[in-house]
Amino acid sequence: MSFNCRSCGSEKLVEILDFGKQPWCNDFITKEKLGEEKVYPLKVVCCEECELLQLSYTIPKETMFQNHQYLSSMTSTLGKHFLKIAEENKEQFNLTKDDLIVDIGGNDGFQLMQYKSLGLENVVNVESAENICDFSRKKGIKTINEFFNEPMATKHFESRSAKLINASGVFFHLEELHSVIRGIKHMLADDGVFVIQFMYAGAMVENNNFDTIYHEHLCYYTLKNVISLLSPYELEVFDAYYSDIHSGSIIAKVTHKNGPRDVKTNLFHKTKKNDEKYTLEEYKKFFKNVEAYKDELYRVLSDLKSKGNKIYAYGGPAKGNTLLNYCGITNQIIDKVVEINKLKIGFYMPQSHIPIVLEDKEDLPDYYLLLSHNFAREIIRKNTDIISKGVKFIIPFPEIKIVG
Repeated sequence: MSFNCRSCGSEKLVEILDFGKQPWCNDFITKEKLGEEKVYPLKVVCCEECELLQLSYTIPKETMFQNHQYLSSMTSTLGKHFLKIAEENKEQFNLTKDDLIVDIGGNDGFQLMQYKSLGLENVVNVESAENICDFSRKKGIKTINEFFNEPMATKHFESRSAKLINASGVFFHLEELHSVIRGIKHMLADDGVFVIQFMYAGAMVENNNFDTIYHEHLCYYTLKNVISLLSPYELEVFDAYYSDIHSGSIIAKVTHKNGPRDVKTNLFHKTKKNDEKYTLEEYKKFFKNVEAYKDELYRVLSDLKSKGNKIYAYGGPAKGNTLLNYCGITNQIIDKVVEINKLKIGFYMPQSHIPIVLEDKEDLPDYYLLLSHNFAREIIRKNTDIISKGVKFIIPFPEIKIVG
């Protein structure tokens, strides 16, 4: 395998699971392009040296991130989470209105709007997707439409100028991982804080969330992995905790080594997670279970369909395409995907060719397969009216469960 570990550079990589060739998960397609979508290898490997789970193949960032349909402001759950993070950071780090706050991959500015609501106006969004930048600018946020890396950081930001740098759910996307870290190192003030939120590999294992694996997600971190990655750059995690957001994430706070911030004792105890558990052997066991799950979900849906039930999918997230395509679920089983994100309406899910339509409570199925399962509580709560009419929700993870 002519590929080195994305973190430590080791050549000792072990293949864990091959999902086959799959389309890029955000390549939602028009009716005219059905069957023309490109497919790429989707293989998970693990480094024997640092035990970082990662993909062995990289779709160029320009393909994946210059235009897409994801908007972070589509869910109230994420809004509440972002506000909590902003309030917490303002208090913990004594942020003032003049302090520079930079969001890397800030999407439509949803996180930065929470800081602005607290009177922190000096915010900058660095967002690669041109179409998404328009949403951010309309919120009055200074937005730079470029990929973040070291050259970009030195071009746009003075050395040691940012009091807080935020990266919510983007750190595992990074093709230029080490250049990005060097850019953060350049920008971060002497007493500054880099707040990184990443989906936790341990939670993926615990919750069976293999749909988290898709081409945009190049790395699957534990806290131990992140500490090892940052250490050569004289950056250290001084605080961290576990959050339920996105089915299990770690919020880690990073600063310059030997800086003014005290490193919390026993970070792993604070996260209430045992990173030492997630080894190469543990990952091998997990992915064996994934292969068994594939057959089980297909059987459940096929049985329901054969009995004359109408099945829709609820939500069309990128992760839903991994679940559908790996399990062989197509438009022969699921009639349509309902969405509230208007950017996706009129498109089709890649490879499964299921049409995406605007949610309409006058057009109800017997069952919804909940592809946006990481927001299951919010979705179930707002749909109690249709559940009372007999509609059932199939929640795919951590095990298949039918609600209603």
